[in-house]
Amino acid sequence: MSGLTSEQKQQYDELGYVLLKGLFDPSELQPLIDELDTEIDRIARAYHADGLTDSLYADEGFETRFMRIVEDAEQAYREMVDSKFLGPEVFRLLSHAAFLDIVEDIVGPEVHCQGRHRLRPKLPNFGVADFRWHEDTEYATQRVTYVQQQYGLDRNASKTGGKFMSRIVAAPKMPEPNFWVPLVPVDEQNGCLHVLPGGHLHTPPYEEQWEPNTYVAELNDLEPLVVPMQVGDALLMHQHVPHVSPPNQTNGIRWSIDIRYQDGRRPVKSVREPGFLARSVERPQDVVTDYEGYKRIRDAVAEFRATSGIRF
Repeated sequence: MSGLTSEQKQQYDELGYVLLKGLFDPSELQPLIDELDTEIDRIARAYHADGLTDSLYADEGFETRFMRIVEDAEQAYREMVDSKFLGPEVFRLLSHAAFLDIVEDIVGPEVHCQGRHRLRPKLPNFGVADFRWHEDTEYATQRVTYVQQQYGLDRNASKTGGKFMSRIVAAPKMPEPNFWVPLVPVDEQNGCLHVLPGGHLHTPPYEEQWEPNTYVAELNDLEPLVVPMQVGDALLMHQHVPHVSPPNQTNGIRWSIDIRYQDGRRPVKSVREPGFLARSVERPQDVVTDYEGYKRIRDAVAEFRATSGIRF
């Protein structure tokens, strides 16, 4: 087990992020890229058979083929993102010992991988794929936009722009370490992450306390950090550290995947998207060790939702 060094753990606690350069050999991620290529080919053939695209775009590469499909049929983007694509190589990454060792240093020996992992095909100049400043946590009904206002977005952006910066101040601070993993090299041009170091330590007030509030005043002293990365790197983030991904201004897709974990002894955050127990001392018999086991869990929940009439 390697996990975090004492310096990295201190940085995670104080700044809310750690850039883990070379956590993987790039070759370890190639099977996942190949798996995605196969899924893209499936989508291409299905859409072309339905007359929705002009071509299979089979000569295009990993960073461009899906973009060409979406140019013809924008709904393909939602199919890729909303389907929460899960294949054997995705599961292999979710359960990778390099992640679990680090998470164990943060949450303890009971490690649950949340089901809210996401593939992110960030297409060039495609507004749907752009995200404003936000934090990765459960969202409440109140919408607040402290970081957006402070860093160049108007206060009303969240009214139509999604769920941003909306945790309830009384909510328990259960550790939920997140990893953001690029599948292509990322920089400012194609939309690498920007983080606000230390922003996770500032508790946002409720929206009705908008003016004045100490949260925005405190954030005045924080400088956004641009985080370019290579394939094989991973960015570890506290779930409350504000971050953003600017628009992709290149001619290719910025592919990435984000993964979330929590203490396996705590209630899970999403029943609709079930995760799995990835490591355990107390319940080793319940650890899910293969893709087939995790797929059975996901399929069972999907079938129950479809047939029970119970919405959750």
